Amino acid sequence: MSYLSYVSSLQRSSQMSAPTTQTTPAEMPSSPSSSSTPKVGFMSLPLELRFQIYDHLLSIPPHPKSSSHHHLSSYAQPSEHVYPAILLANRQINWEATPFLYSSNMFVAHPTLLATFPRLRNWYPPMREAKTLVPMIHRFHVQVRLDLPLPYDRKAVAESFSGLDELSIDLVQSMFLGVDCNNLAVFDAVRGVKNVYISGSTTGFEHYIAWLVNAMTSPLGAEVAPYEPQEDSPWAHIWSGHANLVRSSIPQIEKQE
Repeated sequence: MSYLSYVSSLQRSSQMSAPTTQTTPAEMPSSPSSSSTPKVGFMSLPLELRFQIYDHLLSIPPHPKSSSHHHLSSYAQPSEHVYPAILLANRQINWEATPFLYSSNMFVAHPTLLATFPRLRNWYPPMREAKTLVPMIHRFHVQVRLDLPLPYDRKAVAESFSGLDELSIDLVQSMFLGVDCNNLAVFDAVRGVKNVYISGSTTGFEHYIAWLVNAMTSPLGAEVAPYEPQEDSPWAHIWSGHANLVRSSIPQIEKQE
């Protein structure tokens, strides 16, 4: 019997009955014609390629800055989805992929509880394990009503948003030039934010917004000089001279020394 015939018969016998002992390459040499393509598991992929897959499954485009976009409405149809089921595959994948879901995406702050009960988008439910996961979130979007009392104070805002990578604030009021910017005072204790974007109903207090952005992007613990108007707003006579206009009813919160 030739060598090739012996190898072929040995392969046929191994297919018919499983061997009781592990065969080493030295005991059963293989020919080029009998070699098969090895199966490659997900964890065998290069780390860089796995990161690209995580980013595709768990990251969505940034939250639009202003609510003037029609798709920001709570009734808008979901157009962006994540696929977090991959986090349940195994512990290694969970450890590698979790930052892509929480650290890369911008989350929507709760209208009352702010960062303690956020959600990824309006059509997603709030996070159930927010206490352990919120520290991983570095980007927040919050909508602020200028014409209604705010259900949080300066301390809660500072604790929720200080030290973020990005903070997007969308200002909303029921009528154009209906109120001033008193409600924004609760944000002046926020510090250490790398990027701050304030959009929406900002007409009439652009100078204050510029000062506020500078204050929030100052280092943690930094003292910032109080805001001093450089010039009277051209809209000030509207807020002060028309009693029938809606004005902010939130009491002014004094800075804690």
